[in-house]
Amino acid sequence: MKTNHGSAIQILRHLVQLIAFLLFPELFVTALHALGNVVTALTNGTFSLNTLSAQLITIAAIFLMTAIWGRIFCGYLCSFGALQELFFWISKKLFPKKAAIPAWLDHILQYFKYLVLVFIVVALWILALPMDASLNPWGIFGMLTSGNPSVMAAAVGTWGFVLLLAFAIGSLFVERFFCRYFCPLGALFTIISGKRCYKIRRDESACTHCGHCERTCSMGIPILKKGDVSSGACINCMQCLTTCPKKCLSANPAPAVAGTAAAIMTCGLVQIGTLTVPKESAALSAYGLDQTGQGSYTDGVYTGVGTGFRGDTEVQVTVAQGYITDITVLSYEDDPEFFQKAQSSILGQILSQQSTDVPTVSGATYSSRSILHAVANALGLEAQSESGSAVLPDDQQGEPNWAPSTDPNPSSTDFAENTPSTLDLSSLADGTYQGSGQGFRGTTSVSVTVENGKITDITIVSYQDDAQFFSRAQNTIIQEIINTQSVDVSCVSGATFSSNGILEAVANALNVSFDNPNASSSNQGGHTGGHDNFRKPRH
Repeated sequence: MKTNHGSAIQILRHLVQLIAFLLFPELFVTALHALGNVVTALTNGTFSLNTLSAQLITIAAIFLMTAIWGRIFCGYLCSFGALQELFFWISKKLFPKKAAIPAWLDHILQYFKYLVLVFIVVALWILALPMDASLNPWGIFGMLTSGNPSVMAAAVGTWGFVLLLAFAIGSLFVERFFCRYFCPLGALFTIISGKRCYKIRRDESACTHCGHCERTCSMGIPILKKGDVSSGACINCMQCLTTCPKKCLSANPAPAVAGTAAAIMTCGLVQIGTLTVPKESAALSAYGLDQTGQGSYTDGVYTGVGTGFRGDTEVQVTVAQGYITDITVLSYEDDPEFFQKAQSSILGQILSQQSTDVPTVSGATYSSRSILHAVANALGLEAQSESGSAVLPDDQQGEPNWAPSTDPNPSSTDFAENTPSTLDLSSLADGTYQGSGQGFRGTTSVSVTVENGKITDITIVSYQDDAQFFSRAQNTIIQEIINTQSVDVSCVSGATFSSNGILEAVANALNVSFDNPNASSSNQGGHTGGHDNFRKPRH
């Protein structure tokens, strides 16, 4: 069946874009984070179908849709893409004449999005190189569309906001400027949608080569060069069909409908196959646990609550054969982009280690703690380690066969999250103080500036740890100390020793107590702390 598309489809498309913007403006950010969580989990060896089910469903749905129908996501669902169209439309109304980008330059610029994709995957997801979250324009876009005034205000003034603004300005002059040249998801979608079933076809016998279609193509595709619009850059906006005076462009949806049906059937068969495997056995096997032995926990299904940044997180914990086999997040109140980042890592680590004594996720500390506390609360743990992880009560230390709380719905007040204790520096004279702490390979020295009873600056004087680990800790820990005015902050995942070294050095400079786990854990020997001789102000 051949279907010609007129202007009505543009009205429908813009209506879909409006609904998508109102209902899930952060979908682009969510999709990118979901992909990042999966790649990171695979790299770290913490991949779990149970833990990453939400991310995997998101990725599968979007990528499968793209492979069959093309870049429907970009043309209809991406809020950032819709805004770019709006900006260009306004600009075109004000300034009808636009300077066209030469074809050769446009061709070169389109490779930039692949470089952006490679950088994100390799540098940020695989190597986990440190990057200030405020530099991420997609995260900033998610904050601006969150609807939370305080979150939106925090986004303004960051470098990520400046970069986002630059993309918006670019879209005033080049339609879908970001989509064409810089979008990392667009780079993936271009590759995936190249062999899509749903294509726009051109009747060469009726075509007069007037060029209307190419001039209105939002992605700058050379439509007249081929019989079909097979370019992976096509976002199915259908503007070419709308403007073609001879109606020689058309689209046949039948192959895409058949492909969709086949994909749904395949997914259904896979789902049926997984139902034949007991959930508990699958979970134990996934994490390499001994299915023949008995774990330390008492079988049952338990719920617990922990406090996050914006409210409570509630989880359900399933224990079978003595092992934690499943953790389901029932509800949470933190921002999705941060909570999902914590969830994708924390749940897998708890299941693989069968413990809540796991490091928090850098950049999602509060959400990480809320999950850890909720799981510990469900399992009846009553105390916390200084790192913020749950531990057994004193009378149960070293006992392997302890039982979870008999109360299936324990109160959150029994296991409330500790908030960082703010340092009281009101009696400390303004000045710069020096201190040292024990890192992984040696001593870390810092200088701490105090003004009006507040820590205003922390400078690393020297350190002996490996640079790649120390820099990860430095970029996060120092800012958290200054923000919270406390040394009671979480260590950076993957850089715990360096984090503790910085925390102890700051505490040492300010002459406050800090129990550094490195003193007993490091192979470098003990470290007494204190060192009042370092605490000499320089005015």
